[in-house]
Amino acid sequence: METMEIHIAIVEDEEDHAHYIKSIADKWAAQNRIKIHADMFESAENFKSAQGEGKEFDILLLDVQMGGQNGIELARELRKTDDNKPIIIFITAMADLMSEGFEVSALHYLVKPIDANKFCEVLDRAQKSLTQSGGSALFLQTDEGNVRIASDEVMYVESFDHFLEINALSKKHTVKMPLYELESTLGGNFVRSHRCYIVNLKYVKKITKTEITLDSNEVVPLSRRLYTEANRAMAKYIKEGKNR
Repeated sequence: METMEIHIAIVEDEEDHAHYIKSIADKWAAQNRIKIHADMFESAENFKSAQGEGKEFDILLLDVQMGGQNGIELARELRKTDDNKPIIIFITAMADLMSEGFEVSALHYLVKPIDANKFCEVLDRAQKSLTQSGGSALFLQTDEGNVRIASDEVMYVESFDHFLEINALSKKHTVKMPLYELESTLGGNFVRSHRCYIVNLKYVKKITKTEITLDSNEVVPLSRRLYTEANRAMAKYIKEGKNR
C-alpha cells in the first residue's frame, strides 16, 4: 500500500502548545497510515532560516499572534513567491481575525484551545487537497544528497543498471533503488509503459502502439502487453478532468 509523506511546519512561539499540536498530528498520521515529518519553529524568522537552507513544507500551521513577524505577515510574504503552496492553516486565540486569512488562501483557522477532533478534520481536508493537486512529494537520496521532488513534476522515470533516472520538470535526478519501489510511492497519475519506464499521464501528448510522446516531445517506449492498460489509464485520466 502506498504511504504518503507530508512535511509539516508548526510555527508557534508557545513551546507547550507547539508540542500539543505535533502530538495530535502524529496520532492523526498513525491512524491514517501517513508518514509525516513535523518541524517546530518558535518564530517566523527561524522558519524562514530553515526554508533558506532548502527545507520545503506541504502544510504550515501558523500562529497568528507571535512576537516579531506574526503568522499573517509571514503568510503574505510566502504567497508572493509560493502562490497557493504550501497549504496554510492559521492558529489564533482571536476569532475576529479570521477575515485576514482569505487574502492568503488559508485552508482554515483553528481557534485556541484547539479541539483535537476539529484539528484532525482539517488535516483530512489538507491531505485530500494535497492528493488531488499532486502535492505529495518524493524524498530521495541522490549523489547530491537528500532531495525533495514534487511527484506532480515528475514526467517519467527510466530504470537502468539498478539505478533510476527521474526526469522532472526542473532537472534529472539519479537514485539507486528498484523501479517497483518508487512505483509504489507514486500517485494514480502514473502508468507503467515498459518494464523500465513509468510515465506521468499529466505530460502525455500522444500514445501509439509502440511509444508514448510527452509534451516535451521526448519519446518513451510502450510495450505491446501494456498498450491497452496505458490507453485505459489515459482515458480515465481525461474523463476525470484532471488539470494538465
